[in-house]
Amino acid sequence: MAYGEASLPLIMLKDDEVAVDVPLPWNLLDAEGTVLFQRSTIIDNPALLAQLLKLGLYRCVPAIVEEEKPEPAAPEIQTCSMAQIQLAPGDHVQLQCLHGSSAERYQVRMIGCHAPVSLMVTAPLVNGRLVFIKEGQQFLVRGFVGKDAVAYRTRVIKSQLAPFPYLHLAYPETVQSMRIRSTARVAVNLAASVTSPTGTASGKIADLSVGGARMLSSRVLAKKDDEIKMAFRINPAGLDVHLTLRGRVRTVQRDESRPDVVATGVEFYSLSEQERLYLTNMVYQNLLKDTV
Repeated sequence: MAYGEASLPLIMLKDDEVAVDVPLPWNLLDAEGTVLFQRSTIIDNPALLAQLLKLGLYRCVPAIVEEEKPEPAAPEIQTCSMAQIQLAPGDHVQLQCLHGSSAERYQVRMIGCHAPVSLMVTAPLVNGRLVFIKEGQQFLVRGFVGKDAVAYRTRVIKSQLAPFPYLHLAYPETVQSMRIRSTARVAVNLAASVTSPTGTASGKIADLSVGGARMLSSRVLAKKDDEIKMAFRINPAGLDVHLTLRGRVRTVQRDESRPDVVATGVEFYSLSEQERLYLTNMVYQNLLKDTV
């Protein structure tokens, strides 16, 4: 029982994953990848098993991790009232034009509301210049309240210039709200640069979450457990943001259907509050964009 599987990624087992007097569902390995017990072997000595678990027992990661893990549950979209979501004065929201072929987006701030008539927001500015907004113009409004992303449709009731430029938006009958975990992923196609202990290389981010990313590349970017830096650009809420994030490689694998492609799973760590906010905004924006 002394052959090795060290070339494959390993997962450390928890105490409740191995039981006495139960056939093993996989080979049990040590930290070096040496097989200690083969699949279907029955361990009948509790003391021996306890000692081995203290030393560390491992199993191989399947060739394609995605097939083993269920897809994360889709975030649940709820319909609620404006009063329930409690957007407060000073909160930032995004206005997206809904008329014609235009999809322009503007960042504005909540001023207040007069239910059930109107919401008041600052007038949008682009490069320091006031944007002309027509009465009756329709917008999709997006914002964030705690861990919830919210969105609703509205129209401009009145555009005011005094005592400062602001808009009256029609008070929405309903608002869509979505609670999203940090593991929620969105499909993206972002060019990225990766700096690892072996050098710098490029790849494409295929999906992104607040907690990490999956990258595709033509060659191996880094080894499992390597600490890396990922540099890429995102566009949360219409802002062009360049991020350089620290991450740890969790998986490296080739897709059997695409042997020329290497998939690298990265977990982010030590994110600043601003970096987490940018990522959260990006994820929420993509998850909400087709729901209302």
